Amino acid sequence: MPIRMSGMVSGLDTDAIIKEMMSAQSMKKTSIEQQKEKLTWKKEKWEELNTKIYALYTEKLSSLKLEGTYLAKKAASSNPDKADATATTASAGSYELTVSKLASSQFVTGADISSKGLKKSSTLAEAGMTVGQRITVKLNKEETAAASETSESTEAAGEAENPENAGAAESTAETVAATSEFTIEITDDMTIGDFTGKLQEAGLNANFDTATGRFYISAKNSGENSKFTMVSDLAGEGGLTALGLDNIDDDLATTGRTAPDGSSMAVVAAKDAELVLNGATIKSASNTITANGLTINLKGTTSEGERITISVSNDADKVYDKVKEFVTSYNELLKEMYEGYTAKSARGYAMLTDEEKEAMSEKQIELWEDKIKSALFRNDTTLNTLMTNFRTSLQETVEVDGKKYSLSNFGIVTGAYTEHGILHINGNTEDGEYANKEDELKKALEADPETVGKALSKIFSKLYDSLSSQMSASSISSALTLYNDKQIQSQLDSYSKQISSWEERLQDLEDRYYKQFSTMESSLASLQSKQNQLAGLLGMS
Repeated sequence: MPIRMSGMVSGLDTDAIIKEMMSAQSMKKTSIEQQKEKLTWKKEKWEELNTKIYALYTEKLSSLKLEGTYLAKKAASSNPDKADATATTASAGSYELTVSKLASSQFVTGADISSKGLKKSSTLAEAGMTVGQRITVKLNKEETAAASETSESTEAAGEAENPENAGAAESTAETVAATSEFTIEITDDMTIGDFTGKLQEAGLNANFDTATGRFYISAKNSGENSKFTMVSDLAGEGGLTALGLDNIDDDLATTGRTAPDGSSMAVVAAKDAELVLNGATIKSASNTITANGLTINLKGTTSEGERITISVSNDADKVYDKVKEFVTSYNELLKEMYEGYTAKSARGYAMLTDEEKEAMSEKQIELWEDKIKSALFRNDTTLNTLMTNFRTSLQETVEVDGKKYSLSNFGIVTGAYTEHGILHINGNTEDGEYANKEDELKKALEADPETVGKALSKIFSKLYDSLSSQMSASSISSALTLYNDKQIQSQLDSYSKQISSWEERLQDLEDRYYKQFSTMESSLASLQSKQNQLAGLLGMS
């Protein structure tokens, strides 16, 4: 900005005069800035509400609209210390199982070489290894697939009510792993730490414990298919024996080896888990096995003649809690929307100018602006449509097997008119006067979860579909958005352009004012000069 020398001849405070003149001209720009800020507040408020409703839509309604949600099962084990289970689609009844083996990883414990006084920073050459040898590690990089069953064994495991009639078909895990090969070349500067790092890079767990003077190496995954081999191209002294390790070929990896006195390398072979579920033999690389709608977590083996019973039953409490959580979230949102729609008018609370804010404390500014923000949703037509959809969608009846149902048939009711449609569950211990009423929902879920599921899934689907429709993309709103976000953003962009235009216009106007005053000052200076010349001439005469 150029330096302006003003008022030197006229004695006028040009800056103050122009500032006052500009203040009046700036009122339009200030008004647009205030409108933009107010609309920004409304956009932020809509974004917050949209996030909450979308969470209800995806986290609650998306589950409650599915019939399977109401058929939730729970499983109890007669010996949870050896096996516990969760049920998904398993039929209600009793399942018997025995566990003969647990899945484990291949594990190698090196011989004690503590007498060499090695550290992780020690080189392999210092340990006695011959430089230049190559060690090849082969292992399966991919995990074994989950346990699979033949059609015969699946049928056998499914005979929950009559396990004594179950077949004894055997099944094994499907192998999808592929063997990978990794070569380590021993160099003169390679340290023990470098060597274990290379083994880790190859896909193994590896560590050298300086306290015991032993290497500990294991596969990352359990199961027979996750075995590994480690072979040096140099046999005898100077090879892996210098590290208390021997060549681990396929035979040793498969059978394992335990040193009786603990002096030499020990190899524990990998094992698959093996159990018999209702007469069907199942093998798996993991101790967590999914079969016939049950997920079984194996923890120990059973003794001869021992049987573990897994009892599966309907989980009415789990379903009840899901419905209760929905009702709680639904009510909170409906209350928030109604309070916003019926908020008191903020008439008399205009947007504050910078000058007005300077004269107020931060607390006063906050209270003033909160009053304006609280009324942003007042009489909002989009919000009113949303509230109407909330209420009407859940008031409709549906038909199941020729009989009509509504939420009230399951003890889910609306309260007084003054509550504006919020829901209550009869028998809900946390809901005041409704706590002592008969718990119709829990009773229905325990007696006939299938019919309840068909009815409630249809009812909740109506609200889900209504929200889906309202969240569809349009010319004024984006997908998954419940308000006119595109329209609001377009208006905000328009305000920004208007503000920019006004800033240029005001700058031009200010420059013109200064130019006019400068011209006046120049004219006054010229006049003063002529007067001085005239006075000088008159004085001489």
